[in-house]
Amino acid sequence: MVDTRKDGAFGDLLPSSEHSIVVVLVEPGDARNIGAVARAMSNLAVDDLRLVSPRAFDVTMAKGVACWGGDVIDNSRRFQSLQDAVSDCHEVVGFASDSSGHRVPQASLEEWAKTLSNEGRRTIALVFGSEDNGLSKADFPLCQYLIRIPSSGSNRSYNLAQSVLLALYQIRTRAHQYVGGSDVEWTTSAHVEELTTMVLKVAEGVGFLNEHSPTHISDLLRNMTRRGKFSAKELKLLTGLFGMIRKKL
Repeated sequence: MVDTRKDGAFGDLLPSSEHSIVVVLVEPGDARNIGAVARAMSNLAVDDLRLVSPRAFDVTMAKGVACWGGDVIDNSRRFQSLQDAVSDCHEVVGFASDSSGHRVPQASLEEWAKTLSNEGRRTIALVFGSEDNGLSKADFPLCQYLIRIPSSGSNRSYNLAQSVLLALYQIRTRAHQYVGGSDVEWTTSAHVEELTTMVLKVAEGVGFLNEHSPTHISDLLRNMTRRGKFSAKELKLLTGLFGMIRKKL
């Protein structure tokens, strides 16, 4: 184990970011994995860990694996659902090896990192599924992006802590490429979910969605609204528009 705290060897590698990064673990249960994730977060100056319906785990063991990242575990928060865990986040990014069967755009980690900019401070949630089954397809609609981390054909699976470490490192090493930025107020996941619900209700009200509609149509409508990086003003305009349509119906 190498202690990098004394000489600041990584100081130049980790520039400050305009964004606040959140790590969300869905149904984690292995204390060693949770501890390793906390250690990776501490290594890369991220301290907001959120656990969705975690199974019982040995906190002492987790903190032992976390080394100097024990505070990340102490300060972690627990939620009953992923929707609640990311309600205050402006961008939700899910990590999944395969998104087949659900129409959510998938990109490589590097491709997604290139979309980052400093256009206003945002809270970005990185969502990882359980150690056993990965991220559930039921959680895909809450994500603006689904990310895969390329690996060799002979071993396609990373463990949980490896995935978190690679994602955070990619974000930190790209941060220095952006200078300045505009003062844009971005919308949260909860606000976008309100618009999504309204769009679907309007689609049902005009008969565009009905009992004969293929299921992928509602998926596509939901994905369109979730992917949009709306400013607060833009979302207010769209919500007002669809609200008026609903009243007319």
